[in-house]
Amino acid sequence: MKAKKNKRQRSEQIQQVSAGLQDVLGMTQWRKEHPKATWAEIKAAVDERINQVRAQLIQDVVQMGESEGWKHKPEEERPRCATYGKPLWARGEQTRFLQTNGGEAVKLTRTYGACPQCGVGFFPLG
Repeated sequence: MKAKKNKRQRSEQIQQVSAGLQDVLGMTQWRKEHPKATWAEIKAAVDERINQVRAQLIQDVVQMGESEGWKHKPEEERPRCATYGKPLWARGEQTRFLQTNGGEAVKLTRTYGACPQCGVGFFPLG
């Protein structure tokens, strides 16, 4: 499989973000400690750190949407059962761990719901 060439220049803003991330992620220090690192070793070290940041960012953004929850909302604003279309009953908060593409776990605490008609419970996002 032939790799795509990146012919476009990265914006100045992206270059500044990258420079800042090097320090935040500890890559500046890592590189000093590994002056003869190969391409694969550098890529693996960056990927490991970026995967951790990705997981935290996903977790933070998802939890933003749950700030007020849906259990106290009127029925017409609640998530609905995909099968029967009925508004869900809130069944308390539960925690789930989901995995990102980078293999990191994301911890989500959300309101768990159940359909009043079929009784099926699930963990709606949104």
